[in-house]
Amino acid sequence: MILSGELKDFSLADVLQLLLQQRKTGVLALNDGKEKAELFISAGNLMGVRVNGESPEGKIKEILIETGRLGKQEMMELEAISRDMDRSLLATLTAKGFLKEEDRKEWLQIITEDMVCELFGWMKGRYEFGSGGKAPVSAQLNISTEFACMEGMRRIDEWPRLKEALPDQKMVFRPTGRPYDGDQLSWDRSVLGLVDARMNVVQISKLVPFGSFRLAECMVNLWRGGFIAPVKDASEGHEASVQADPQSEKDRKTAMVIGIAVLFLVCATAVRLFSIWMVGAVEQTGTEWQDPDDYESAISHAMARDNMEAFLIDHAARTDTLPKSLKPLAEDGALSSREISGSGTGIPFYRKISEKAFILK
Repeated sequence: MILSGELKDFSLADVLQLLLQQRKTGVLALNDGKEKAELFISAGNLMGVRVNGESPEGKIKEILIETGRLGKQEMMELEAISRDMDRSLLATLTAKGFLKEEDRKEWLQIITEDMVCELFGWMKGRYEFGSGGKAPVSAQLNISTEFACMEGMRRIDEWPRLKEALPDQKMVFRPTGRPYDGDQLSWDRSVLGLVDARMNVVQISKLVPFGSFRLAECMVNLWRGGFIAPVKDASEGHEASVQADPQSEKDRKTAMVIGIAVLFLVCATAVRLFSIWMVGAVEQTGTEWQDPDDYESAISHAMARDNMEAFLIDHAARTDTLPKSLKPLAEDGALSSREISGSGTGIPFYRKISEKAFILK
């Protein structure tokens, strides 16, 4: 039997109901232009699903890796063992103790249900049923077609409400500290255990064995029940205790120490350069001083020394001899009497080495 058509004319629920009434066995293929899916049917009921080539087994594999139970290399080795032994990966994971038998059954059932129910949101595209196909051994379940149809239609009605309540999948929540008083085995409790004020909704979805609709439903229930709150509202009620990353804290402290060391080095260099400049200034004026307040006196001394030297050169050029006294400098106002006498700033006299040559002391 070959059955095909458009989903806009004949919905997925209608197609499945028809296959159930006829108790058909085969594969129902769906294609909405961008995505593809396969529903494995046995006597009208659902036995498995594959969406864009991914099976529920692949979702379980992803959860085990994301939660750190297995590394990617270990998973590849286990997949190779499964191929060699011609058995499913889930059977190997269970046999090796990486997956509990009860978790395998529960996760496989819930993941398959969610993957099937999410297909009811496909309002356009094509469907085609062919008899004779069988579900992969690893994914063989028995899901009531009637349950899938009712749950799928319920989700179509509920999705707008959930999207309005949880508009951004990148929202980050924190636990409020309110004790959870619901069912100990509920999915709400499982999701609450993953809320840590750091992971957003998308990141949490990689750690749970169900789809986006069920996760959104859990998050909204917990939020409305007062068990979680958005991080932006952290000032209200209980504060979320976010643990600092040890490596980040270490890097921050290291950067702080390096910054202080660089600042100290810059200051030391500046002081050193200033000291060198001051020593040079002292050598240039021929005067030594310890007190910074003598700086103006040193400048005055340098000017007086220049005036004295210029006077001696000019006097030797005019008279072919050096003066026996420095009084003319005082008379011209170039030097004060204190400077000529050697007191105050300690202006030295010159030492005559020839009739026209001299050295200032």
